[in-house]
Amino acid sequence: MLEMSTFIVLAVGSLFSYILVTTIYNLFFHPLAHIPGPFLCRISAFPSFYHAVKRDRHVWLWQQFQLYGGKVRAAPNLVVFNSPNAYNSIFSHKANVKRSKFYDAWSRNSDDVNALMTSDIEIHARKRRLLNLAFTDHSVKAAGPFIAMHIDRWNELLLDSEGGIDEWSCPRDVSTWTMYLVFDILMDLCFGAVMNTKEPGENPFQKIPQAFDDFVSYNYPITKTPFLELLIWLKPRGLDNLLEYVIPPTIKDHYAFVEDMVTKRLKEQRIDEMGKTRKERKDMLHFLCSAKDPDTDEPAFGFKDLLAEANLLIMAGSDTTSITISSLFFYLTHNQRAYLKLVKEIRDVFPEVEDIVYGPKLLKDCKYLRACIDETLRLSPAGPSELPREVLPGGTTIDGEHYPAGVIVGTPNWAMGRNEEHYGDAYTFRPERWIVSDELESLNLDEDVRKLRRGLHTFLKGPGFCVGQKLAMLQMSMVIARTLWRMDVRLAPGTDIGAGDSKLGWGLRDPRQYVLGDAYIALHQGPLVQVRPR
Repeated sequence: MLEMSTFIVLAVGSLFSYILVTTIYNLFFHPLAHIPGPFLCRISAFPSFYHAVKRDRHVWLWQQFQLYGGKVRAAPNLVVFNSPNAYNSIFSHKANVKRSKFYDAWSRNSDDVNALMTSDIEIHARKRRLLNLAFTDHSVKAAGPFIAMHIDRWNELLLDSEGGIDEWSCPRDVSTWTMYLVFDILMDLCFGAVMNTKEPGENPFQKIPQAFDDFVSYNYPITKTPFLELLIWLKPRGLDNLLEYVIPPTIKDHYAFVEDMVTKRLKEQRIDEMGKTRKERKDMLHFLCSAKDPDTDEPAFGFKDLLAEANLLIMAGSDTTSITISSLFFYLTHNQRAYLKLVKEIRDVFPEVEDIVYGPKLLKDCKYLRACIDETLRLSPAGPSELPREVLPGGTTIDGEHYPAGVIVGTPNWAMGRNEEHYGDAYTFRPERWIVSDELESLNLDEDVRKLRRGLHTFLKGPGFCVGQKLAMLQMSMVIARTLWRMDVRLAPGTDIGAGDSKLGWGLRDPRQYVLGDAYIALHQGPLVQVRPR
């Protein structure tokens, strides 16, 4: 029988040998050994994990591009690229890649598999086809009046001048106000439910949107752990049950809320099917509850499936939209020329606020509004880091170089939006870059704009294309247009919440830049604004 001291020596020696052999392999024999990157990143995923914990991983990746060029080995088996060509190679329909195990790590357990959080190609494709039923052009158009109703009430609350100075309201934190607005809209569209989180006073549901931030902040570092493969293997073997005991209370509240909403909605659906009531309006859950499996003609979604998809709709639909709206208010209140130009367009195009509805006037004629949204999506992407893809057998070619099966590749969105080779003045908020113009002083040809758009893919492309893009664009357009039609907006004097600062370090020093945290979905605060009736 081995003595304890001998066992310890053997264990330490084995561990040291493993680390030494792994380090030598990663440095000299790994298929990515020739890719530039920090020394520690070439031998370990700990730097990537560390910055995921710090919530600044997007900025860290941008820094590596400044040091090493357009492709960087950010972990032993991960290459990130900062080029539109690389993006199109990775995310096109023909790309020989699939979602990496990063997505599997997000699931609560084996039952919690939705269209976004799975690496299985067949499961994703099947769930994606069914989700499309809830996001048709007809359903998006039908959502317009309900979106308008919530925005109008939100505008009333914004304009409440109690506690204000002179004719201006008291300062409003756009991030908080927008978070509640978008949550109310989404719960109405998904479940036909009235949450009223945007209303003044105490509301138990106001903690739910904040729980989304807690959810991604808790899970994101786990998905970037150096032991991801082991974690994925352990999850169905008891780790999922163990994690249930240690997850933060707010995340448990989030899970309980989603389960409660789906349970109530299913009861309503059964009553509808029995013919006791008849809802003229069909929310998103109606389409998911009614969906049939084309092979068996049985219901496509069971209760656990509906929980998973509802979780996806709430998380992706609320946080991502509120991030863009908050960011756009930041950039408008820090760029007076762009603000005045946008206000003029909105008030010239629409004689009355009631005219701001789904249709070509809003979605096509308001070119500067769309340009402002696109410019905001470039500078403040809802997903700041890369969406990792695993190369399939046979390999793939990216930027003229072959990558073998098993390698993880991606293009970090925050860094891509600041690619000076592609955008020129990449750190400047200049919506005009997205508008075709033949005027001599602002010459911008159609081919110039098309070239720029090759680098802007906030809603993804290929098999992972966001099914909710049209609904998100409608919400963002209506919120901005109706708000700026009704009121003037300014940055609250003496405030700088959300702005870059020299204390924040390289990449975040510019006070004209809106600061995001990286937890897979962006975290954000501010700006503080004041409003007054026009």
